[in-house]
Amino acid sequence: MKKYFLLYKILFLSITGHAQLTITSGANWVNSGNVTVSLQNLDFVNNGAFIAGSSSMKFTGNQNSNIDGTSLSLFNIVEIAKTNSAKVLLTKNSSVGSSINFISGQLDLNNNNILLNSSAFIAGESENNRIIGPGGGFVEVTQDMNAPTSVNAGNLGATISSSTDLGSVTIRRGHLPQSGTGLTNSIHRYYLITPTNNSNLNSTLRLRYFDAELNGQNEDALVIYQSNNSGADWSNLSQTTSNINANYVEKTGMASLALQTLANNNIQLPDGVTGLVFTGQCKKPTEVQLNWTPQTEANMSGYEVQRKLDNEADFSPRTFVNSSAPGGNSYSPLSYQFKDANPYTGISYYRLKIVTLNGFTYSDVISVASKNKGGGNNNREVGDDITAVNGKTLPQVNSSTQKITVGPNPNNGNFWFSINGIEKETIATLYTIDGKQISQFRVANLQQQKVSNIRTGIYLLRIPGFETQKIIVNGGGNVAPQSTQLNNNTKF
Repeated sequence: MKKYFLLYKILFLSITGHAQLTITSGANWVNSGNVTVSLQNLDFVNNGAFIAGSSSMKFTGNQNSNIDGTSLSLFNIVEIAKTNSAKVLLTKNSSVGSSINFISGQLDLNNNNILLNSSAFIAGESENNRIIGPGGGFVEVTQDMNAPTSVNAGNLGATISSSTDLGSVTIRRGHLPQSGTGLTNSIHRYYLITPTNNSNLNSTLRLRYFDAELNGQNEDALVIYQSNNSGADWSNLSQTTSNINANYVEKTGMASLALQTLANNNIQLPDGVTGLVFTGQCKKPTEVQLNWTPQTEANMSGYEVQRKLDNEADFSPRTFVNSSAPGGNSYSPLSYQFKDANPYTGISYYRLKIVTLNGFTYSDVISVASKNKGGGNNNREVGDDITAVNGKTLPQVNSSTQKITVGPNPNNGNFWFSINGIEKETIATLYTIDGKQISQFRVANLQQQKVSNIRTGIYLLRIPGFETQKIIVNGGGNVAPQSTQLNNNTKF
């Protein structure tokens, strides 16, 4: 009959040294049942065979502990419950079958790796209690993903959605800052995501982080960078949305996944705002609600709201709204609102004085009719928002069937776009980030329109009644931003 031995070998190296729980060579440690083995200020050294079963190995105490040994340890549950800033250091690669639970303290990868079972996960990570790896190492999990919807494999912090079958996907998380051509520095976190099927994914990727991992980066300006050659060269993928309170950056429409990290946007924006949408609505007979959303802000101080009644000669200030962007810079859309006490029964005109640290500009002017007149805004029904886009006033579009698709985005100056939800041909206009028109297209519903040889930079694609689309061009062609191109032999 095969015999199993439970051997505790505790070595007190010195009064200042660490005690060890050692499984010696040739010995077997077998845990049976849902037991918890508490290791208070002990190193776990596996030189033999460790069979965890359904047990938990809990590292407690106020001193550092090591996971070491000549044999690979396959834990079921690892619990970190250290105090007094103590942590657990990994000095040997290990595997985890169920979970790594953080109660207090940190787990330092120490240039070693943790392989999670496909169903295993990390629980309880926080700013102070989490996996770190300043000396290298990674934690990795592999799962099958067929049309995943918000799948955060292993709870590593990379959430993937896609309508396609990605096959088997390996996600690796490390904590060394990244750099290379196109990227000077990054946060203390990266993800290497390797799907079996890795083309035309049209996926959404959300990457999470902790404030303690920012590494000097401006949190409000974080975007996703991707490398397709092991970190030698990096492309700025920008971002679709971000949340500095929930600590994530998200990008939609990603064609493939690879090595990703987060860092500050290296594309410099001009002073002021881009993609400003300014709306006005007469909510009450004595009140006008104003809303505005800039896509980006650079060196901003704030907005002076100005009003002119139709019986007045000029605009006058109503209030000043400070920029909500940290330091006056934001690469993400921001939303502002002001309710103006306005009992006037005629037409009221509003504009924004956009004040930067170096000067000011004005927004387009919008008009709002009094609710007492019975006509709503600009002879539309009361409740419709009015949007100022390039000097024209357009109704907002809210239908979920109406959509602009751009691919790829970011790109190298060659891309395509299509529109879903229009009944007849319409005009699409491409602008530089500072509002210069460079090209127009006449497009029909679901028609794929190609655009080529656009210079490096940020561009805005505007179509009446649709949300402005931001397009990132990295390493583009030679079309001058000040040029105007008429496409498809269209006369305007």
